[in-house]
Amino acid sequence: MKKITHILLIGLISMSLMVIGCGGKYSDVKKINEKYIDLVKDYIADLEGADNAKNVAKAINRFADGVEDIWPKMQKLAKKYPELKNKSNPPEELKETQKRAEKMGMKMGSSMMKIMPYMGDAEVQKAQKRLATIMMKK
Repeated sequence: MKKITHILLIGLISMSLMVIGCGGKYSDVKKINEKYIDLVKDYIADLEGADNAKNVAKAINRFADGVEDIWPKMQKLAKKYPELKNKSNPPEELKETQKRAEKMGMKMGSSMMKIMPYMGDAEVQKAQKRLATIMMKK
């Protein structure tokens, strides 16, 4: 299960960085990115407030619901703007937003540690598997 958690975290950070946008050419990217950042903020808050396996599973499933809607749109934008895959040299107008997304990814990484004590719970495992399945779709 730790492997799935790490894969999810890396995938989320990567997709977040790929779909960073800021007006003009990237206005469609910015719109989806803002939705994604809000979704991640809510997920972090849900995880931080979870004090048992049931609440952790609920947080993961709520996040999975949002990802299920946003993920295909993010993938389309990643194909539309392949230049955003180069995280080491983003377009100048996206650099500030990239920093914001990186900070969010770090925050999410530490919040995901909240899941660890509940990894043995069947509902948490089921929720994580659901999230991984959604994110593996192309």
